[in-house]
Amino acid sequence: MNLDNFIVNIFCETDDFMKKYFPERTFRRRGPMPQMADSEVLTMEIVGEMLGFDTDKEIFRFFKRSYRHYFPKLSCRVTFARQSAKLWVVKQRLFRNIAERFRDTILVLDSFPMDVCRFARARGSKLFKGIANYGKKLGNHTFYGFRLHVKINSIGMIQSFDLTAANVHDIRMVEELTEGDRGLLLADRAYLSQPLKQQLLEHQGLELSVPTKYGKPTELNPKQLRFRKRIRRLIETVGNQLINNLHAKKVWARDLWHLTNRICRKILAHTFCVLLCLKEGIKPLSFSKLITV
Repeated sequence: MNLDNFIVNIFCETDDFMKKYFPERTFRRRGPMPQMADSEVLTMEIVGEMLGFDTDKEIFRFFKRSYRHYFPKLSCRVTFARQSAKLWVVKQRLFRNIAERFRDTILVLDSFPMDVCRFARARGSKLFKGIANYGKKLGNHTFYGFRLHVKINSIGMIQSFDLTAANVHDIRMVEELTEGDRGLLLADRAYLSQPLKQQLLEHQGLELSVPTKYGKPTELNPKQLRFRKRIRRLIETVGNQLINNLHAKKVWARDLWHLTNRICRKILAHTFCVLLCLKEGIKPLSFSKLITV
């Protein structure tokens, strides 16, 4: 689809959702209503993220310059930024609404480091003081910041996510992220834990599998092992898209509220792209084929 159709599809989805779950005055009890509809602001945010615009300023400039005819009431950048930040609850609800449609019995879990600042500046940094912490990332390098924990299904659509300090071990987040899930959970060696494996199997009926040489899955035949490895690698693709396409590692926010809003917006943009890929009949994570020039 071209960019115009992409924008229209996202607007229709968000507008239908807002009319059903957030009619007027649902969370604005007093004061004047904003000039722009919330569904318009959400559409601009989602499309802007997918196009690689990383800040509210970039998103606002793009739509004011190129799509003012779609959003005639777009006038003030500050107003747009404030309205988008106040919609963080709506974004989380919209994300869950889409994710619920694609619940699966095959899940993949992983986490990604998010540096708050360069390591050399971490000691004197006041950003997220008392919230962020030190942790380890690939290559055993120390960093200062957060970890984004993500769970996807077998087609690569994100099902849940959470943000923690960098020193929170991946295993500690498994129970929270998989609450209510049953079936097969695939992960890497960071999740190797026999007590955790037994607990998930006994309490939830969820089989934890680490299909790598570290997991030693000797009970699997070669076909099963190849299948599990292929599905587990999907989360690496999702991670690359979040980091490289959606710039999830760039922490422009100065407080946890705005950071949470930014992350939720990027997750929502990724979810919408998977949804539209499925509608177009292309592979769910083939984002490069979704918008044609």
